[in-house]
Amino acid sequence: MPHKILLPIDLEHENDLDNVFACAIEQASMHDSTFVLLSVLPQLSLGYFPSIERRYMHKITGEAQRHLDRVAEQRLGTRFAWSAHVLTGSPGRMIVHAADEHEVDLIVMASHNPRRMDVLLGSVADWVVRHARHSILVVRELS
Repeated sequence: MPHKILLPIDLEHENDLDNVFACAIEQASMHDSTFVLLSVLPQLSLGYFPSIERRYMHKITGEAQRHLDRVAEQRLGTRFAWSAHVLTGSPGRMIVHAADEHEVDLIVMASHNPRRMDVLLGSVADWVVRHARHSILVVRELS
């Protein structure tokens, strides 16, 4: 019985969000649920230029936060309580970390259809399924 739902959002794949939000809202409608939206940016390393790296990461994190807030406003509005967070690091690890930190009951996340590289490198959804202590609903894209 989910009460707090984590929605990891890949802002680069907005066309995949319809199915993810539909499934999450269906789950939330059965309970008095709140949402935690999460976007994870890869960690950037410029080596000899740490001040440039910090300024750039601050800038893109702010842009991602505004984008994620817009997505939440459009998709959830005032119908559900929600919060939106942007983290940097390994997507799978940050999703599991956020699920633990926010004590969520359910993770609802998209998974792209497997490609050859996914078999070699693994997917974020696969990593989360193997490492999270939470219930997970993986939503496949329909293409």
